[in-house]
Amino acid sequence: MNDETCPSQPTVKQIVKIPRNRLENRLYKQGLVDDNNVHLSYFNFRVLWPALALSVTMYALFLVGVVGSLQTDHLPTPLELRKAFWTKYGSFQFRCNSTVPFPKDALPSILNLFEINVIGNVMFRLCSCLPIAVRLFVVHCRRTLIRRDFETSSFIHNLMNEVVPALTFVELFAMALFSIVAIRKDSPVINRYCKIAFAITAAVNMIITSAVLFAHKKNKPQRLDSISIFVKLVSTSLFCYTSPHYFQRHQASISFPICHVYLPRIFALMEYVMIASYGAFHFTSLIDIRNVTFLCYPRTCSGECEPLDPENFKKGEKYEHCRAYEYQQRLILAEKVKPDGS
Repeated sequence: MNDETCPSQPTVKQIVKIPRNRLENRLYKQGLVDDNNVHLSYFNFRVLWPALALSVTMYALFLVGVVGSLQTDHLPTPLELRKAFWTKYGSFQFRCNSTVPFPKDALPSILNLFEINVIGNVMFRLCSCLPIAVRLFVVHCRRTLIRRDFETSSFIHNLMNEVVPALTFVELFAMALFSIVAIRKDSPVINRYCKIAFAITAAVNMIITSAVLFAHKKNKPQRLDSISIFVKLVSTSLFCYTSPHYFQRHQASISFPICHVYLPRIFALMEYVMIASYGAFHFTSLIDIRNVTFLCYPRTCSGECEPLDPENFKKGEKYEHCRAYEYQQRLILAEKVKPDGS
C-alpha cells in the first residue's frame, strides 16, 4: 500500500512551497484571494469615529484649561510688580517681584497661563499625554497606506514616509515632558530643552508629512485629500514662521521668574497662530485615515478557531473562515493532484 501511494507524495511536496521567511510568506499570500468574512466580524467600524471623538474631547479640554486659567489668574498691578506680592502655584506660595514693566497692549500667553495656573496645567497635561497612543496609531495607519504604493514611489519618498513615526514620537514625548516639568517647581532647564526639541521636531515633522502626502496624492487627488493637503501646507507655513520667533521670546521671558502671563501683543498673537496652526494640521490627519476600517472576527482571535479539531476546518462548518493560508493551499492542490499522479 505504501509503494502504491508514494508516487503522488513527491508531486505535492514539489508544488506546495513552504515559506522560508516572513517575506516569502507575504509574497505567496499575494496570489491568494481570501474572503475576509466581514459578515462574521464582531466589530466593523471606521477608525475615524473614535479618533474624532478623542480629538474633539482633547480640544474641549484645552479650551477648558484656557478659560479656567483666565478665571483664576491674578493680574498684578504695576505697584505690586515693583514692591513684590504673594501669589500661588497650586498649594505652593511664592513671593514675586519684577522690574520689567508691564507691556503695553498686552495679551495673555497661553503657555504662561498653563505654567502659573493649576487648572490650565492639569488640562494641558491631559491634552498632551492622553492622545499619544492614538496619534501614533493614526501616523502608523497613514504610513501603511502610503507604503502600499511603494512600487511607484522613489527611495527618498519611502525614506521620508518611514521617518515620520519616529519624529512624531519625539515630538509627542517632548510636548508631554514640558507639560509635566514645570518651570516654577521642577526644572526650568529640562522645560527649556523640551520646548526647543518640540519646536524643531514638530516643524520638521509637519514639513516632511506635507511633502509625503503631496507626492502621494498628486496623481489621484480627491476633494477631501486636496483640502487636507492645502490646510497642511498653510498650517506648516504658519507654524514654521511663528514658532521660532515666539519660542525665542518665550525662552527669554521665562529665564527669570514670571509674575504674570502677559506678553506684548505681537508675540501673543504669534502664539495663538502657532497653536491654531498646529491643531489644524493634526486635525486634518483624520481625513487621511477616513477609509481605515477596524475589523475583529474569530480568525484573528486566539483560541476561537480551535485548530486541533479538524471538523472546524471543513467547508460549511462553524469555523470555516479560520482556515490558514497553507491549509487552503493544500486543499486546492489536493483537488488538482490525483492519487494516480495525473
